[in-house]
Amino acid sequence: MDKTDSCFEEKILKLKTKLVIYRNVLAKKNIADHDLIGIILELIYSNIIKIDEFLGISKKTIEYKNKNIRFVLQDPIPYTTKFLKGSEEIEVYDKDKKYSCDLLIFLDSATRDRTGETGKNIESKITINIDHHVSNAEYGDIACVIAYSSSTSEIIYNFIKYMEYKFSLSVAEALYLGLVNDTGNFSHSNVKVGTMQMATDLIAMGVNNNYIVTNFLNSNSYQTLKMMGEALRNFEFYPEKKLSYYYLDSETMKKYNAKKEDTEGIVEKILSYYEASVSLFLREEADGKIKGSMRSKYEINVNEVASLFGGGGHYKAAGFSSNLSANEILEIVLKNI
Repeated sequence: MDKTDSCFEEKILKLKTKLVIYRNVLAKKNIADHDLIGIILELIYSNIIKIDEFLGISKKTIEYKNKNIRFVLQDPIPYTTKFLKGSEEIEVYDKDKKYSCDLLIFLDSATRDRTGETGKNIESKITINIDHHVSNAEYGDIACVIAYSSSTSEIIYNFIKYMEYKFSLSVAEALYLGLVNDTGNFSHSNVKVGTMQMATDLIAMGVNNNYIVTNFLNSNSYQTLKMMGEALRNFEFYPEKKLSYYYLDSETMKKYNAKKEDTEGIVEKILSYYEASVSLFLREEADGKIKGSMRSKYEINVNEVASLFGGGGHYKAAGFSSNLSANEILEIVLKNI
């Protein structure tokens, strides 16, 4: 990121000011997203304000000098990110506990609604919203939304680099994982020169690309492979719209004792059909609500389609939740692509 970028400079200086002022910091998101895990671990192991202000990290409490930082997720982190140092320090949200803090940071959440129960029930004096989704309405007291960044990890990376703070290997590995996730291992159209330069810099710091990709992308659970098999066997194709579509009901999930993390990659895989231009993957939750994911190869803006259901994301990748039936959702999507 060029230091002459006035928009970027303005946003990060606001971040620095608030992070210096507020002592108790709580970072959260509702979904255990891989990009987010990288961001959180990077924040844990980096010197976020000034190097000489910190004493270091307590392995039990994650405390800095005069800072008490906690990281809370709605769900347990995916097994594919547990190899990263510090992942065991991340808390799972407990609805029976009361959470309060001076500063609450929302990471990689396109809308306030996407922060789930945690966002509703955590009390804070001020909120900061750090994100890269084009659909983000810049909620919160301070919003650092940079839509041209490939990932929120890239925003955090550029913040640390701009402020000339120190990177450790643990920081670099966590950032690299976030980058790999949101760029589809550097295969998406959001990859720019700056994205590749970030990857180059992190590898120069000691990140082992093979180690990250093998543990993150090429390590699958039994349930993941079974879910992918179900999708490949049962997905449908609508040639008039060039849409690949698959609906996964909760009964099939129960059959294999699968978790939502075991469905990662399905929406991308059905898009790989050579005649498809867009894909829609719907997954039924235990409570009957439908979670939707969409991907696009070319000109179809799936962010606009997802917004019809109150969701959003990016031009070529977006998601949403809905109380409509799978058939109703499919009908709406077919009319709007």
